[in-house]
Amino acid sequence: MSADNYTKAFKLEEVDNAVRLDVPIGPDHPFFTNFSDVRGDFEDKMIYKSFNVNPKTFTFNEVANRGNNTLLFLAGMRGSGKTTELTKYAKNMHKRDCFFCVTCNLDDALDMNDLEYMDILIFQIERLFEEARDAELKISEEIIGSLQKWFMERIHEANRSIKVENGFEIEVKAETPSFFSFLQITGKLKSNLSGSKENAEKIRTVFKNNFTDFAKKVNEFIEHINVELRKTNLARELLFIVDGMEKTSTPDIRRKVILGEFERIKQITVNTIFTLPIELMAESSRLMQRNEVVSFPFIKLREKDGRVCEEAVKVFEEFTYKRIDKALFDNADDTVRNAILYGGGSPREYLRVLQFANMYADENKGVMDNAALEKGVSKLAAKTSQYITEEDLKQLKTLKDANVTQRPIPYGPEWQDLLEKLIVLEYNDGTYKRVNPVVEVSALYKEYVG
Repeated sequence: MSADNYTKAFKLEEVDNAVRLDVPIGPDHPFFTNFSDVRGDFEDKMIYKSFNVNPKTFTFNEVANRGNNTLLFLAGMRGSGKTTELTKYAKNMHKRDCFFCVTCNLDDALDMNDLEYMDILIFQIERLFEEARDAELKISEEIIGSLQKWFMERIHEANRSIKVENGFEIEVKAETPSFFSFLQITGKLKSNLSGSKENAEKIRTVFKNNFTDFAKKVNEFIEHINVELRKTNLARELLFIVDGMEKTSTPDIRRKVILGEFERIKQITVNTIFTLPIELMAESSRLMQRNEVVSFPFIKLREKDGRVCEEAVKVFEEFTYKRIDKALFDNADDTVRNAILYGGGSPREYLRVLQFANMYADENKGVMDNAALEKGVSKLAAKTSQYITEEDLKQLKTLKDANVTQRPIPYGPEWQDLLEKLIVLEYNDGTYKRVNPVVEVSALYKEYVG
């Protein structure tokens, strides 16, 4: 769904569309809300400074940073608003005195059930070609031809392997090097990587077996792009933003891409932001060797002593009324505040709370009230806590006791599953956790934790 069709609700029947979870919001959209100042210890300038970008002027000095490419992993729980914030970072840095930003949303183009780093790198190259074409960037035919020739050789090599087992070959014709011809090649490759798993594996194997040469070709192409960007005064350097890793279907896929292919990722010498799934935060010490790992937390709605962070509530009120007209809430100040607190500081979880409140709203009244909110939250609580185990409940009791005494929570693998399922929410530097307020409403939590 396009964000262009994502409009403010003035009737109850329009609320569901206004609180959709699956539409990324850019900084120019009417729904965009800036949560930068209410994320606890996290500050936007941590991202800009990681790339040596001036956080006030958004300028980058490529001479002072020649060869100093940054690979940044932006780690955070799903629903914390990473994608929305990344669109803001891309807009701020996509300037002639800064970067030429190329965003790669993995779930838009790749098979999230069967994904490897080779698929992502091919997609990055394709997106770079698309953005360079749209920006009318001049790229020499010789440079495109060299990369295109290398790709064609790998395709012929893969086809020989596929043909042995009577599979369907990749049909690509040799054409004069151009944006169009190269995009045809990457399009065919992507199509085959998302098709037969056997053929996809053969294609990946060919690229992996030739990866040293592949990385050299890609790095030469990137350097040519950087030179042309400066020559035409479009930007000082290239920056890739690779988003959507947490949307892959299994943790094993994510671990294989980020950790299994980490050495190959590092061989591509270009400024890059990778979103890092929450379960891989435990590997941050390994990833931080000559790279940056930044934790992107939820919005802190409560201090450790339980006091409400009123500044954060106000920002969520702004977030609410940009999407839903205030007249659609009965006793709006009270109802919306309660809904915000149930959201726990997660924009996505808060939208789910509003979805369920709207589900139980009285059409005759034409508004959402506290009664509808409580019914909706009870339903959502039962759904969210359905698969909580006895061991999970012991952990939640430990967490409650720690919050009461305001003790920090040390890292432990026993928290990972609870974090992934959003049973537990994480704030600040990761040592401050709270149970999802919706879960606290469930009969299971009340019975076992109290």
